[in-house]
Amino acid sequence: MKSENEITQRAVAGLLSAGTQQQVVRVFLVRYVPHALKDESVNIAVLMIGDGFANARFVDDWQHILAFDPGADIELLIALTCELRDKLRIPGQLEEMLHRMQHSWANTVQLSLHKACLTEDPATEIETLASQYL
Repeated sequence: MKSENEITQRAVAGLLSAGTQQQVVRVFLVRYVPHALKDESVNIAVLMIGDGFANARFVDDWQHILAFDPGADIELLIALTCELRDKLRIPGQLEEMLHRMQHSWANTVQLSLHKACLTEDPATEIETLASQYL
């Protein structure tokens, strides 16, 4: 029996060999987790990375975060999202930033495991995902 990953890879290879202009991108959710033991979170960003494409969309209403956690340090969250936005613009900084997000943001801000997304237009796709998840 083939693994789900094998099936996905074969499907993607089939689509790519069929002449489509689609590309595979990695999609992450950036989550604010005020109380790790409660296992509750709220999404604050969608991050998309692909071949020659790296972009993020962030919440535009921090009041939603304050409704979720009245004690949230919004200034810190804004600083972290600004840092992420800046790192996306610098070639070679992205993987370092992902590593830092996964290992050193003290679990208050967490990066989801990535999901593969097949798209013809990453710029449009990230807008769609942001509207769904933020």
